[in-house]
Amino acid sequence: MAHRIVWIDTLKAMTIFLVVIGHTIGLPTPVERLIFSFHMPIFFWLSGLLVKKNIREIPFRAYVKNKARSRLIPYISFSILSYILWFFLFRHFGTQAQLNISPIRTFIGIFYGNGINHWMDHNTVLWFFLCLFVTEILFFFLIKIPSKMGLMVALTLFSIGGYVDTWINRPDGFRLPWNMDIAFSMVVFYGIGYLCQPWLSFDIWKNRLFKWGLGATCLALYTVCSLMNLKVAVVAGVYGNYIFFYTAALSGILFWVILAMQIPANRLISKIGDSTLIIFPLHLLVFPFLTAIIVYGFKIPSSIKEDSILLSLAYAVISILILLPVADGIKKYFPVFIGLPGKDKK
Repeated sequence: MAHRIVWIDTLKAMTIFLVVIGHTIGLPTPVERLIFSFHMPIFFWLSGLLVKKNIREIPFRAYVKNKARSRLIPYISFSILSYILWFFLFRHFGTQAQLNISPIRTFIGIFYGNGINHWMDHNTVLWFFLCLFVTEILFFFLIKIPSKMGLMVALTLFSIGGYVDTWINRPDGFRLPWNMDIAFSMVVFYGIGYLCQPWLSFDIWKNRLFKWGLGATCLALYTVCSLMNLKVAVVAGVYGNYIFFYTAALSGILFWVILAMQIPANRLISKIGDSTLIIFPLHLLVFPFLTAIIVYGFKIPSSIKEDSILLSLAYAVISILILLPVADGIKKYFPVFIGLPGKDKK
């Protein structure tokens, strides 16, 4: 993109905050349902929204090479870092020590790429990079469909197929490598994001009555369907009710988009939004250090996390603030680790 769009950075910042706080353990069940109903679908939707308009003209080999650099290189980099920390530190303390997961299983999990059943205990959230890569490869072929109507029909069929697949590939059973089965459902949000590109530039968005009316409607649908459904876990292919899942996710996405559009430019928010690629895979590595400070530094039982919303907020805010300078350092000195070109290639 030639320039950054303020509301997109704002949306990224809000979403990454919800992802981070959603991975704490002090939230009430209703709040978890509201967060998990949309917080992963919106990342796929955003990725689709930012698809280049010339995607149909890009050769497949060049497309795969580009996506491998931007998705697989960060995955490998963060996997190596996470595994080293897990092997020497994290697996020896707390819940990880009680589980006693084999280092060999976790090492194999780096290549298998599924974030459930203890395959990626070194850093569960890394499943997203592989799933996004598979989703984008899948979408490359879907975009060859000549009409938007045909694409929408295909996305509808994938939504059904991906949902039915969750009956076959159960969370406690066999799962396709690299989250291929999850990609069947996530490509729906990716494709809808792509289809929204022209729609979000319509003049109707300048009408305050339209925005607030639509926002209120989306908030109502998002809240009701999230709370009526079970807690969604995209990583495990747990979507609950088909209608509730897609209604909550899509209305939730639209609500947060409208909300992000109302927030004026803010330097800190923009910085967070620009650092999601690094905050997302690293925040779970910060949590154990914060817990160690609480338990060993302040002599507070770790069980306090289970009942404290304020502590969950503190974990999220502190983790993000810690990772902002880390993100700056990686982008400045080690851009190749996250799939960005080095200074000599810019």
